Amino acid sequence: MTSTSKKSGTPKTAVILLAHGAPLRVQDIPKYLKNIRGGVNSSTEVIQEVASRYKQIGGRSPLLDITTAQAEALEQYLNQGDDAFKVYVGMRNWSPYIQDVVNQAVNDGAEMIVALCLAPHYSKWSTERYQKAFRDAMEPWVSRKLDVRFITRWPNQPLLIDAFVERYRAAEVDLKAKEKKNVHTIFTVHSIPSESVTDYGDPYVEEYGKTLQGILQQVDIPDWHQAYQSQGMIPVPWLEPSVEETLDKIAEAGGKTALMVPVGFVCDHIEILYDIDIAFKEYAAERNIELFRIESLNTSPLFIEALAAVVWEHLV
Repeated sequence: MTSTSKKSGTPKTAVILLAHGAPLRVQDIPKYLKNIRGGVNSSTEVIQEVASRYKQIGGRSPLLDITTAQAEALEQYLNQGDDAFKVYVGMRNWSPYIQDVVNQAVNDGAEMIVALCLAPHYSKWSTERYQKAFRDAMEPWVSRKLDVRFITRWPNQPLLIDAFVERYRAAEVDLKAKEKKNVHTIFTVHSIPSESVTDYGDPYVEEYGKTLQGILQQVDIPDWHQAYQSQGMIPVPWLEPSVEETLDKIAEAGGKTALMVPVGFVCDHIEILYDIDIAFKEYAAERNIELFRIESLNTSPLFIEALAAVVWEHLV
């Protein structure tokens, strides 16, 4: 991902994959939470709760490792044996910070910078924060007059849909082998404060729907539910129904098996490894429901191809 060009000199196009960021050690959690809250310290109770979650998934998130692997695979795919592209990883709330990565890309000689937010669904609550961080990072370089492009949304990119369908079908085969029948499928994305949609016209729910529509056009799923997960710890109304409410509904209907399809996330991290694999599984088990999930996209070849297609679409 950071190797020096060997063919035609310095790569001219920098692609920066933007992600949320995650602490690499439990002891980093107070500073990490302070970054998320714009410089405000979190309470001891919140820090302890978040630390407990990270300890249960091994003490650190694999987000950076996986995103770096995605970047390396994408760079190889984009270049197709050439050396026109260089792909970087920039995190909004942890190292490597977006500002530092933009500086690196410019100093490496990039003439065009394409920033791609790895959350496929546009939201004023999240995407616009990435946009601001990226604009702020580019401000010191405005005199360079670089060709700068920011990709805000790609919820129904065909190869992204194909990648989710591929993961769904693999899970379907596994459940059939386990003789699981009458499976309830729960689609999820990260929840956001509901006022972002009701008061400010956030298109997030509509974006989510585009992904679902794309998947459901390819796969016949008789019992499916649209839910929201991983609500924040601030006391405001969040988009519903929550996963917990959805599991309650499935239990009331006599359901015994559920499959989670988290289409709002493109790799394993705390919202997958703790929220789904630990918390939701326990919640489901208490209601006599066995909970499964699809494998995350991570470095799926179809997903890497989807990322490449999104970049190429924004170069014309």
